[in-house]
Amino acid sequence: MRLFAADSEKVLIERIRANDRTVLSELFLRYQKMVEGYIRNNGGSADDAEDLLQEAIVVLWQKAAQPDFSLTAKVSTFVMAVAKNKWLAELRKRRRISDSEPDQEPVSEDPSSLDLVLEAEKVERVRNALDSLNPVCRQLLMLFYFEERSFRDIAEVMKFANANVAKAKKYQCNQALKKFLQAAGLQKEV
Repeated sequence: MRLFAADSEKVLIERIRANDRTVLSELFLRYQKMVEGYIRNNGGSADDAEDLLQEAIVVLWQKAAQPDFSLTAKVSTFVMAVAKNKWLAELRKRRRISDSEPDQEPVSEDPSSLDLVLEAEKVERVRNALDSLNPVCRQLLMLFYFEERSFRDIAEVMKFANANVAKAKKYQCNQALKKFLQAAGLQKEV
């Protein structure tokens, strides 16, 4: 795997626009220590840093995919700015929670509550990954998984020839989503 040492910032953005998924793991490897150092020096954990780096890379991916996006700084500056802003927002959120009224009932720590929180985080990450897909795949997967529509309904809404075409397209879109999640470190195996 090559780290894009020789790639200019412009080439990097072009690779993202070309939907080159290998750039995701390259970005993660390149900026992991930088983001982790900042987060750990400012009261966070390695897990916090990993989450923030993933979010920053997704933001970069989404922005770079927009035709009118123009990078006005280095990619490292952009990634760090996003990670710092998200970390500061997280610290403010944590401070508000710790400053809450003392007689307020604490959040239950039983497994069912923890499972719900983890599931909500997973859904949010999948939604972010969906945003990185092309519009056809995004719409198809949203209709299927979030609206629980049938293949027949999806074929009608999306103007596919029939339900079998919708089913085949869903498979292709799922594969693209799995590759994105794996490259972003959100899924261990395809």
